[in-house]
Amino acid sequence: MTDYEFSPHLHNQIEIVYVLTGNCVITIEDISYKAVSGDLALIFPYQLHNFSQSRDCELIVQVFEPEYATAFIPYLDKYIPETPLIKNIPADCIDAIKKSEYYHMSNANSRIIRSYVTLYMSFIQEKIRFIPASVFDYHSVLHSLLIYIDCHITDELSLNILAQKLHVTKYYISRLFNQKLHTTFTQYINHLRIEYAINLLKNTDMTISNIAYKSGFEHERSFFRVFKKNMKITPLQYRKTSNEVKEAGK
Repeated sequence: MTDYEFSPHLHNQIEIVYVLTGNCVITIEDISYKAVSGDLALIFPYQLHNFSQSRDCELIVQVFEPEYATAFIPYLDKYIPETPLIKNIPADCIDAIKKSEYYHMSNANSRIIRSYVTLYMSFIQEKIRFIPASVFDYHSVLHSLLIYIDCHITDELSLNILAQKLHVTKYYISRLFNQKLHTTFTQYINHLRIEYAINLLKNTDMTISNIAYKSGFEHERSFFRVFKKNMKITPLQYRKTSNEVKEAGK
C-alpha cells in the first residue's frame, strides 16, 4: 500500500526515475511496474505515466530535453522501451545520476549537467530493448488532450476551449479525467502550473506576482492558495528554502 500518489501526466521530455530508498509503483500506459531501491525507470516523451510511493521512499526524478541524450533521438518518434525498468545499475552510473541531480539543484551550468546525463544515459541505452511505438494509440483523444494541455499550460484553459480544439464535448473530457486519470480537470491543470511555477521560483528572480501570472493563474491570490495546498508551504517559503539549499551546496 502506498502513501503518496501523483496524477498521471505526459510531456515532451525524457524522464528517468531512480529509487534511492523504499519502493514505488510506476505506471506507464496502464502497465504497472514495482520498483525497489536501486531500480531505474525510463519514460519516453508523451508516454502517459504516474507513480505512487511508500512513505519511506526517496526518488530522484529528472526530466530533460532529448538533446541531452542524443543517442536516443533516432528512437523517439517510432519506438518506446519494451520494459522501462532497469535493475543492477552500476556504481558509476548511480554516481552520475546523483551528481546531475546535485548540480541541477545548485543551478549549475547546463553543460555540467549534460555531461552527467550523457554518461548515465549511455549505460541505459545498452540495457534497453526498443519496440515500435505503434503498439500504443498515441493519437487517442486522451493523448491529444494531454499533449495540448502540456503545450498550452500557461495559456487560458477550460473544458470549453479543449472541447472546441478536440471536437468532443466538455462532458466527455471531464469523464476522461475522472475515469482514466482519477483526478479532475482543475486539479490536473493546477498541478502542472505549480510545477511550472516551482521552476521559476528556483531559477529566476521574478516577483511572486509575475510568477503567478506567468504560470497561468488569473489572480495572485488563487496562486498562493493552490501552491500552499499542493506544497504545504507558501511560494515565498519555498523560494527561501530553495536558495538555502543552493547556498549550502556552494
